[in-house]
Amino acid sequence: MSESNVSDENPSAPPPAAPAPAAAAVAGGPAGGYAPPPAVPGAGGASRGTTGLWLAVLGLLVLVGLVAWWLNQRLYSTQAEIAQRLQQAQTHSIEARTIATQNVQATRDLAAKIAVLQSREQDLAAQRTALQQLVQDLAKTRDNAFLGQTSELIALAQQQAELTGTLQPLIVTLQSSLQRLQRVDSPRAALVAHAVQSDLARLKAAVVPDVPVAAQRLDQLAAMIDQLQVLGSAAPLEGASAPAPAASRPEAKGWRDWLRRLGSDAWRQARGLVTVTRVDQPEALLASPKQDEYLRANLKLRVLNARLDLLSRNAFGFKVDMQDIERVLRTQFNPRQARTQMARALAAQIAQVDLTAQPAANLQSLLVLANLGLGGD
Repeated sequence: MSESNVSDENPSAPPPAAPAPAAAAVAGGPAGGYAPPPAVPGAGGASRGTTGLWLAVLGLLVLVGLVAWWLNQRLYSTQAEIAQRLQQAQTHSIEARTIATQNVQATRDLAAKIAVLQSREQDLAAQRTALQQLVQDLAKTRDNAFLGQTSELIALAQQQAELTGTLQPLIVTLQSSLQRLQRVDSPRAALVAHAVQSDLARLKAAVVPDVPVAAQRLDQLAAMIDQLQVLGSAAPLEGASAPAPAASRPEAKGWRDWLRRLGSDAWRQARGLVTVTRVDQPEALLASPKQDEYLRANLKLRVLNARLDLLSRNAFGFKVDMQDIERVLRTQFNPRQARTQMARALAAQIAQVDLTAQPAANLQSLLVLANLGLGGD
């Protein structure tokens, strides 16, 4: 029904209310007047999405920071390990260079000794050649050939005595030469025979170091080391003063005698619990059982070094080693023990061996033969 119809039917009714702007806008369309912009759906959801995005970015930055910190820590530990390995490699390199230098020095020493032995071998070969030449030279006189041969034999025996350290071959050679010279009727032979007699008398009276016996004594000393008692040993020292045993006493007749005997027995037993020993080297008591083993092993090595020096005729090294052995036996082991006293006596006997003595040198017979022009040393 239209508005005009309503007004006609009820003229006294109030006029109808004006329609709402939204209804007018809907009825009139776009041309019916201003329409407010419609509300954008989901505006609150968009703000929440932006916040979540920032939180994700922040979490990613924190994760990147943690990864960077972890990588930095790994890099620092890697650098430290590399530096440590470089230091170890440098240390090993220095040790290798030191060992190489020592090996080179040892090789040089060995080459020098080989050169000396080769030179002596060449000397021996030259002397053998000279002997053959003397035998083959029939143009020389009998006297000259005989004296020249005697000179070469004595020189060879002298070199053998210097190399082996024993005078027995040289003495035998001189005795045989003396017998041959005494059978020759010649003034020069008599002069050489007199010089040979002087050499024999001097060599027989000379004190020659008995190397085999000294080496055997060193082996005995090395075998005794394990049975020697160290001053720092926890066991009671052998040879220390012990409490005297109680003398036989008559049987107690009264309670006073019984109490007196009981007190003396208790006092004697209490004194036996404590042992007082005089030690001149206080530092020896501070050694542990492990150090005692090292001390014995070191002493054995000293004995072996002394044996090597003895067999190689190294007089200086042998003297130094024997001094160290005697010092260790005197300061580190129980001097009251019977085995220690035996070891010290044995070491003193070995130390008396004089390797510097060379009685085979400066033979008067060779000097006389050299003056005669029939040989020399």
